[in-house]
Amino acid sequence: LLLFPAAPMFAALTVTGIGYGRAGFRELLSRCAPWRSPVSWRQGVTVIAVCFLAFFALTGIMWVQTYLYAPTGTLDRTFLRYGSDPLAIYAMLAASLLLSPGPLLEELGWRGFALPQLLKKFDPLAAAVILGLMWWAWHLPRDLPTLFSGVPGAAWGVITKQFVIVPGFIASTIIAVFVCNKLGGSLWGGLLTHAIHNELGVNVMAEWSPAAAGL
Repeated sequence: LLLFPAAPMFAALTVTGIGYGRAGFRELLSRCAPWRSPVSWRQGVTVIAVCFLAFFALTGIMWVQTYLYAPTGTLDRTFLRYGSDPLAIYAMLAASLLLSPGPLLEELGWRGFALPQLLKKFDPLAAAVILGLMWWAWHLPRDLPTLFSGVPGAAWGVITKQFVIVPGFIASTIIAVFVCNKLGGSLWGGLLTHAIHNELGVNVMAEWSPAAAGL
């Protein structure tokens, strides 16, 4: 199960080793720092803090919507996942961004390797759109079993789902590229925004509608 999410990381390490050698590895690993020169530590901490605060705010808004409009008891799943004490909830939310397995296994490939290569040929917006489409296409095989399952309506469901998730992947990538640039090219921009994308789109959204967990 780890091989699929880790594929971008393995690809980045393989291509770097073959094409760029030790200097390439040094450059790639330098992007694992939370921020890179010329970004100061104050600027870096501020950008990262804004990411966390934005995540807390968006999660709070979604939970308020859940409380107001979802069936009674829906938030009980939230308390089971994150705890009921406010400090425990914030601690769990913060930990979910730092320990989300998808970003930890993928981002060395997406924002660590692929993004710098794209930025050599394209402006940040174009690079973000291309990378967002690559990110979506890489996730597409997980929907193929459903697409070819033969279950009535399953294929149409997969197709219509793409009209929702493709803009989501592109929008998240645009934000990720912006944050990466604000951190001097650090892949932490991708790691945090990717984790926010996953937590809001999968785990938090699942409290509103379990069916949304497949997004």
